[in-house]
Amino acid sequence: MSEFGRRARRANDAPTVLLQGRVSPTVRDDVREAAEASGVTMSYYLEALITKLVDENGAMPLVDRPSRDRANQLDIPQEATTAAA
Repeated sequence: MSEFGRRARRANDAPTVLLQGRVSPTVRDDVREAAEASGVTMSYYLEALITKLVDENGAMPLVDRPSRDRANQLDIPQEATTAAA
């Protein structure tokens, strides 16, 4: 429980669907802190943030694709990847 007491939640009859994804521990901590400071659950915070982005931009903003960590990857010949499939 946060230091603010009970966090606000959406109405009990509001329809919801599950949205899952893995993020770095730092991102999770940032979201948790912002939700607690706002006095809401992490789920509600993310929903409100997404709604705000869509309202401000007309759609969800696009982001850059993650860069590959080439220094820690093994070079595998192209023919090896197609032969294994």
